[in-house]
Amino acid sequence: MTILDLSDEQRAVAELAREIGMEVLSDSARAAEARGAVPDTVWQTLFDSGLTMPVPEELGGSGIGDASTLLVALENLAYGDAGITLAAVSSGTAALLLARHGTGAHDDTVKRLLTNPHARSAVALYEAHGRGGAEFATTIAVTDNGLVRLSGHKVAVPFADSAEAFVVVGVDATTAIPRAVVVPRKSSGVNVRPYGPTLALGAAAWGSADFDVTLPADSLLGTVEDSDTLLNSVSLLRLAVAAIAVGTAQRSIEYAAHYATERVAFGRPIATFQGVSFPLAEAQMRIDAARLECAELAAALDTSHTGSIDLVGKVSAAVAYATQVAVEATRTAVQTLGGHGYIVEHPVELWYRSATSLSTVDNDPSLSAYQPVL
Repeated sequence: MTILDLSDEQRAVAELAREIGMEVLSDSARAAEARGAVPDTVWQTLFDSGLTMPVPEELGGSGIGDASTLLVALENLAYGDAGITLAAVSSGTAALLLARHGTGAHDDTVKRLLTNPHARSAVALYEAHGRGGAEFATTIAVTDNGLVRLSGHKVAVPFADSAEAFVVVGVDATTAIPRAVVVPRKSSGVNVRPYGPTLALGAAAWGSADFDVTLPADSLLGTVEDSDTLLNSVSLLRLAVAAIAVGTAQRSIEYAAHYATERVAFGRPIATFQGVSFPLAEAQMRIDAARLECAELAAALDTSHTGSIDLVGKVSAAVAYATQVAVEATRTAVQTLGGHGYIVEHPVELWYRSATSLSTVDNDPSLSAYQPVL
């Protein structure tokens, strides 16, 4: 097991992210959910911080360059609000895939994402029935005349109706290995369906997308030989969801624990009752376990730089556990507040809905009861 001992740089990132999360994101959470978009001033703050644009300097960016530090940043931003954090990092990870795996044909798009806070691109990764790791139903085929043929259906696509381009991850029809292709939003054969009001996380403006397009050969990212590196990048995108879930869970338990010390029943604070304190303590232990598991996998991504089926399976298990922990922790927070947990005067109901939605983003039903080996 890796002991989570942050470096000086990571501590500085954690402090900055927590400050932005609490002072900017938390106050804007309700407005972002109601509008189905992140307020411009909030987006500008996140963009300027570089915390959600994980493109390192060697690839033309100025943001976070390693997986471990990125997860620290996202957890602490999500301590403020999960929906805004998810929306911001969704555009950032599209830039990361283009910078890591793109060619000269994609330089303009990367530059625009890195310099223009109003530019939006999104990764179309997830599919129905929990497909989001090494298995994809969406197929990518190179035709005899060099064109790229893409067909398939994606769900939980951020900015479905506003992204200028999608980075679609699928499988090569010939080799069955993971590939990615850039699809302009206005391409013929792209049909999106915004979800509209969702259970939570509306700031990401989710939707589904159907692709039945033919594109130039330079739309492909990387080569067949780069498939392992692509799996590494996809694994980082998926761990981002886990980090956001951990941050949401941590905030909810701390809020509920503070409430329990002030709420008096039968002449004493309810925190003194085992029926209140024990579930909160157990939730905190599970949060710590999820955080450590994600940190261990992030360290593996930072050192290997290539993916594997074994690593993808571990990432799937870690995301399943982290999102499960978040749902249980936020539910415990709601129950701790009793009837107050269901009213908007307290934010725990928002965190519960956010955690529930996060659990559906990267979902493998076979891992719903997963417990980590620590």
